[in-house]
Amino acid sequence: MSLFEKVEHSPADPIFGLAARYKKDKNPNKVDLGVGVYRGSDLKNHTMRCVSEAEKVLMKLEENKGYLPIGGHDSFIKVAQDLAFGEAFCKEARGRLFGAQSIGGTGALRLGGELLKREVTERVYVSDPTWPNHIGVFEGCGMKVERYPYYNKETHMIDHERMLNFFAQIPERSVVVLHTCCHNPTGCDLNPSQWRDLSTLFLKRKLIPFFDFAYQGFGRGIEEDAWALRHFAEKGHELFLAASYSKSFGLYGERVGSLSILSKNEQVSQNVGSVIRRLARVNYSNPPRHGSGIVTIILQDSGLREMWIGEVNAMRRRAMEMRSELFDALTAQFGRERFSFLKMRLGLFSMLGLEREQVERMREEYGIYCTDSSRVNLTGLSEENLPYVIEAIVKTSR
Repeated sequence: MSLFEKVEHSPADPIFGLAARYKKDKNPNKVDLGVGVYRGSDLKNHTMRCVSEAEKVLMKLEENKGYLPIGGHDSFIKVAQDLAFGEAFCKEARGRLFGAQSIGGTGALRLGGELLKREVTERVYVSDPTWPNHIGVFEGCGMKVERYPYYNKETHMIDHERMLNFFAQIPERSVVVLHTCCHNPTGCDLNPSQWRDLSTLFLKRKLIPFFDFAYQGFGRGIEEDAWALRHFAEKGHELFLAASYSKSFGLYGERVGSLSILSKNEQVSQNVGSVIRRLARVNYSNPPRHGSGIVTIILQDSGLREMWIGEVNAMRRRAMEMRSELFDALTAQFGRERFSFLKMRLGLFSMLGLEREQVERMREEYGIYCTDSSRVNLTGLSEENLPYVIEAIVKTSR
């Protein structure tokens, strides 16, 4: 008998498991709308030009492959926080704003969750729906994960009043995970007025905002997408930020992320930082250096930064164009009302509002893969495959 005889098989990851299933599919017309990787019009993921140029500089500057500090490279942390919070606020909050480099945005969520579980609370709330891994990450920290009302699947709108009423009743010092922009999976974001309502309520109820910022630049723009985070910071919240550079710099496999924690004063920040560094040390010891070096060079060099902004803008435009073409094609088949909500979405994703049974039929009969929630990656669409996708949606709707 094996020592591991009682180990049960874990279910496949809902997103990467779908990618593995797509890879095995023999359908020559198959379409991957699942994994959240940006693809160009040729449906390939290319290294960004600014990244290639920055790597050339990095190869000349990098003298060795020695360890980074436990908390990561100071220059990277500075440019990462300036990008998210704005340079003026970072100068003002110096001493209160702790930062650490992490292994992707997921690693930042995990580090923050472990700190919160040890020192503050075990209760965390995620939106309904949310990125599936949010639940696994915080459960892995030993936290109790609950869902808060966010998206009304009948109206395809944010359930704002229900959400506010819910937050008015949960325990003080609860952690609430917020999608800074481009809500995953719905693509449906709060407007500034709704964010202000949330900020006021969180201050009153002493709730802890934990922002997940994975898509800066994919919503309305690089500066515009940081609005909610900056509003909360300026209003005096103590907050957490997990930032990812996978999408906005195309550095998926480099696993570049950062965790920022805004505290009330410098002493609290120093204490919090010491715990985060200890958690990192016993987990992975030190973060990787290559990807963070690329991001630092791009954001410090005016020419490469402008190149990067241009490339991010182009990626955002492609997602917007495919959303518009998808809407037009669906409208031609179903009328303007059924899918009208698509025009109001932001980022790479949108849920189509299809039943799970229809989603499964699309996989089985047409080789078209989106998540069970009918979330589609808009950049998985092209001029060539869009008619086939529309045909599948129409025929499986009957």
